[in-house]
Amino acid sequence: MNGAVAPCYTVNMDGFDLPGVAAGALLQRQQDRHGFSSGSSRARRVSFLVFVVLPTLVAAVYFGLFAAPQYVSQAQFVVRGQGNQSPGMLSSLLTVGGGSSASEDTYAVQNFIMSRDAAQEMLQQQDLRAVFDRPEADPLSRFPGVFRSQTFESFFRFYQKHIIAELDSTTSISTLTVRTFRAQDSQRVAVAELKAAEQLINRMNDRQRENTISASVREVSLAESHLRSISAQMAEYRNREALLDPLKQSEPMLKAITDLQAMVTSTQVQLAQLEVSTPNSPMIAVYKRRMSALLAQIANASGGITGSDTSLVPKITAYEDLTVQRELAEKELLVAATAMQTAKTQADRQLMYLDEISQPNRPDYASYPRSTVSVLVVFASFLGLYLMGRLLINGAREHQLV
Repeated sequence: MNGAVAPCYTVNMDGFDLPGVAAGALLQRQQDRHGFSSGSSRARRVSFLVFVVLPTLVAAVYFGLFAAPQYVSQAQFVVRGQGNQSPGMLSSLLTVGGGSSASEDTYAVQNFIMSRDAAQEMLQQQDLRAVFDRPEADPLSRFPGVFRSQTFESFFRFYQKHIIAELDSTTSISTLTVRTFRAQDSQRVAVAELKAAEQLINRMNDRQRENTISASVREVSLAESHLRSISAQMAEYRNREALLDPLKQSEPMLKAITDLQAMVTSTQVQLAQLEVSTPNSPMIAVYKRRMSALLAQIANASGGITGSDTSLVPKITAYEDLTVQRELAEKELLVAATAMQTAKTQADRQLMYLDEISQPNRPDYASYPRSTVSVLVVFASFLGLYLMGRLLINGAREHQLV
């Protein structure tokens, strides 16, 4: 302070001479860093035990001692139709992956099994809530359990995790997987799911068949109504005119007129011969009177057939009109019936059915939980999180030092 100069010392550090003040600061920093490193090592060990080892031990204890065994029953099925045709070579080449594409009906069945309707149906028919709440089930695995509510939506999410329908789009084979806490429950629920799928296919077949033949059935009904109407008109006509068939009833009258005309012709020939051979024969007058009588009979018979409104001609005309209408109605009914039969045949070809490739099995041992795999997954997950956290913390510290 009074012009005195502070003593200056030099310290050799790796071949370099440093002033005493700077050397002291550097030594102090190295000592602090060494102390901090030893403290950080202890913190890392503690954090590793807390964030990695402890969760792994908890998982090992849970899966080893408390996790309830779960049994899996599987079944395979395919939805087929009698009208389905196997794909040709060109279509197989054009299909992605070279396999046949799964039909929409198969996807419909798969979506139904995983739907709320199927879950509700299983609740009512198989008491699925009791199946998922067996006494041997642990609190974390059962329904409702610790973290699940009693609502249907919570049950539906649980249902979708334990009952799964998967489709192989290459082979069009669907696999049904049911997982419960008892082997017999898994098999029973799987059988019920397949029956529900068959009932869905039957309902789809009924709707498809009804849609296919409904128009043809309506056409047949209309044709039958038209034919019945014409038949009623013919019955009314017969009762009114007191004629069963004017055409057939006029045939004897026409035959009689024809016979009378033949007799007139014969009489004319005989009369002509007498007039030539014996002009004064008394038979000439007889033949003339006969011919007049025959002509009168012909005129009378012809008047009953033609000439007036009460003759057979107007009646025959009206009857023929009704006959033509009836023939057209019969042909219309025949065409409609043929079309309906064709529609029924086509509908039968389009029927679908569920073909079970493998029946639901009764498992001999529990497939879940997979204790070793689950513990390793927990260990790997928490170890990854721990390492990630260490990297972030070290990066932040290095940034502060700089």
